[in-house]
Amino acid sequence: MDGNGRWAKARGLDRIEGHAQGARAVRHAVETATRIGIEYLTLYAFSVNNWARPSEEVQALMALMVDFARSEQSELRQNGIRVEVIGQIDRLPSGTRAAVDALVRSTAQGKRMILTLALSYGSRQDVVDAVRSIAERVYTGELNPSRIDAAALRQSMTTHRLPDVDLLIRTGGESRVSDFLLLEAAYAELLFLPIMWPDFTPDALRDAVESYVSRERRFGLTSEQVQSTTDAAETVAQAAAG
Repeated sequence: MDGNGRWAKARGLDRIEGHAQGARAVRHAVETATRIGIEYLTLYAFSVNNWARPSEEVQALMALMVDFARSEQSELRQNGIRVEVIGQIDRLPSGTRAAVDALVRSTAQGKRMILTLALSYGSRQDVVDAVRSIAERVYTGELNPSRIDAAALRQSMTTHRLPDVDLLIRTGGESRVSDFLLLEAAYAELLFLPIMWPDFTPDALRDAVESYVSRERRFGLTSEQVQSTTDAAETVAQAAAG
């Protein structure tokens, strides 16, 4: 969700006002995703590298997170949205951590959509932490090295409850993923938008999903193989319906 600061600067506003507008865009994105049937929505809210930003901005971002957690809790719960968190949440200030924990607990029964907040998150660090965990299990004899595979690595990451990414959207006009879900997005469709995050409207999300639906996802296969598999699946579905 890139571009909050630049959005504010272009309007002669303080950067934190851009983040506040960005929070409103988050609300619209969550509402829209729920309405159109998206089951998993993951938002890159705060990266491990963001800790290096000016302390005033970091404090303001943490305060915005507390406000979001408290103000949206009731509506998220009523709409059946379960909130989860990935990243090094132990680095969050105690007040922010408490508010986020309360949000997670309050929405734990949601079954309509899983909203995951990436907080103090970095994909490479997540992989490093997972590898360290696996190494410790091997050292203690709990895990045989021969059983280590991609699935074992994923299971040790903070994203282990999430499926692989289908569509990764970045706003702000930058064409990079900036350490976001690198392993999980290995076969994701990528969409880089020139608009700043505060300008990301419900229509923008709908257009992004329509763009995704129109793409052919081959996963290493040829177009002919994908079409053959699709035709076979449709035939089975028609036979089952008949």
